[in-house]
Amino acid sequence: MVQENNNLPVEGEKNLVEMSISDTAQFVTFHYGKHFFGLPIDDVIEINKALDITPVPMAPAYVSGVVNLRGQILTAIDLAKRIGLSAKDFKVSEKKELHNVIMGNREEPVSLLVEEIGDVMSIPKDKISPPPDMIEGINLKYVDQVCKLESRLLIILNSKSLEQAENNKNQGN
Repeated sequence: MVQENNNLPVEGEKNLVEMSISDTAQFVTFHYGKHFFGLPIDDVIEINKALDITPVPMAPAYVSGVVNLRGQILTAIDLAKRIGLSAKDFKVSEKKELHNVIMGNREEPVSLLVEEIGDVMSIPKDKISPPPDMIEGINLKYVDQVCKLESRLLIILNSKSLEQAENNKNQGN
């Protein structure tokens, strides 16, 4: 009598698994106020709780200062100020400790300051769409895509736009 081994993959199943992985995108998610954001997982180096921020004189308003991450000095970008959220869009607290999403390239990473860290989400690529013409309180130049979830909108940010220095001509805007 020949025993059948049900633990072996059936020929062709491997392609289904590969297809499902290639048809999804992974995002590191986080919250700032009422908004739910994500960054592509490939753009995120690591996530840290609050780090001490040293203010930098004459830095742009969206730069909270610099943080020391194991001897490497990183620019700390306040997400709310960077994308144009007004104070009414998030909880204002005198002693709020923001979390650090370290992103960018490994040679010159930056720290994106966020209120609360979420999860890593895998989302089918066909559920991801271009952003609408307007998202209340957010400058769309920092938004890459969106995904309508059951209870909220995931706003997928463009990490290159977030870390790019402002052009001096636009600083007054």
